[in-house]
Amino acid sequence: MIYKFIDINGSEISVNSISSLQALVDSETIKKQTKVKPGLRGQWTIASNVTELVFPESEYDETEKIKDSEETADTEVDIKSFITNPKNKEDVIEEEDKEEDKEEDTEEDTEEDTEEDTEDVIEEEKQSKEKIQTIKDIENLDFEIENKEWIKGKK
Repeated sequence: MIYKFIDINGSEISVNSISSLQALVDSETIKKQTKVKPGLRGQWTIASNVTELVFPESEYDETEKIKDSEETADTEVDIKSFITNPKNKEDVIEEEDKEEDKEEDTEEDTEEDTEEDTEDVIEEEKQSKEKIQTIKDIENLDFEIENKEWIKGKK
């Protein structure tokens, strides 16, 4: 079956099969909102209404873009009114003060953690030195035992 679609330049383009149309969908030439006409006598519809076409899940279609831009515009108005409202200014200042207090607490915690970490490192170094000394002592004992056996063997 022949399919026709209107590209972004407004040109009417024909393809010979649904697989060709699907290839154009996969290459993002045809989007969900692209006008498509199945057959020579079919009605113009949008591509998302053609059941044979499979659109990628990650595609971000035009209607979602429009919705997002509307939400952003609403949010901007809300932010402007929020900031210009005198009651909200006080709330914002209080929140900033709370954030500064949290940052100071975090800095104090960091200093305490650093001291604890330093003590831990010193303790680990002491333990390592003790282990090394123990290993050296064992090696010396082995050497002494070998020497005694060697001396006994000479006698």
